[in-house]
Amino acid sequence: MTSKINIKNFILKIVGYFLIVFQYLPNSSIWFGIMSLPLISYMFYFFQRPEILWLDIISCLQSIGFYITILGFGFFIYTTIFLFKNRKKLIINGPYKYLRHPQYVGIIFMTFGLTALSLDAYPINPFYPLYPIEFFPKSGILFIWIVEVLLYIILAKIEDFSLKNKYGEKYLDYARNVPFMLPFLNIFKERKK
Repeated sequence: MTSKINIKNFILKIVGYFLIVFQYLPNSSIWFGIMSLPLISYMFYFFQRPEILWLDIISCLQSIGFYITILGFGFFIYTTIFLFKNRKKLIINGPYKYLRHPQYVGIIFMTFGLTALSLDAYPINPFYPLYPIEFFPKSGILFIWIVEVLLYIILAKIEDFSLKNKYGEKYLDYARNVPFMLPFLNIFKERKK
């Protein structure tokens, strides 16, 4: 039974950190709405075409989405480092004093910023002579972000269940007093039984 729980916990950790790989890579240049491609392929393309890269950089710096992305990424890195430094026990201090899943909040803000960048971008349709319309509708990009947020919420609830099994009453006390993802919302707060 213990090995099953260990395998499940290992899979949850991997899924949590790689879910972001499946987020589309919005940008403000030629391939509006690239979906589900690794960041490395995006970077290879733009480093091969420096003139497009500079247009992208200038466009990004003018978008509020860029700054939201940077803040979200910074918060994600901070909470992940904090998590790894304290992973031998139930973490109830640092950012975990205010939120049960701060690393997911960082990812959600980061992907929100990327989505805002994408929605600000002027779509250049690579098939313009044949189809003079947007290559991918903006509502589709927003829908994908909402689905991703829901997946992170589900993943966090599964993690809550796993931590409840691992730490028992100690985790339940923590969950009753600390909000799920946003400090000003009481949604998903554990109820006293």
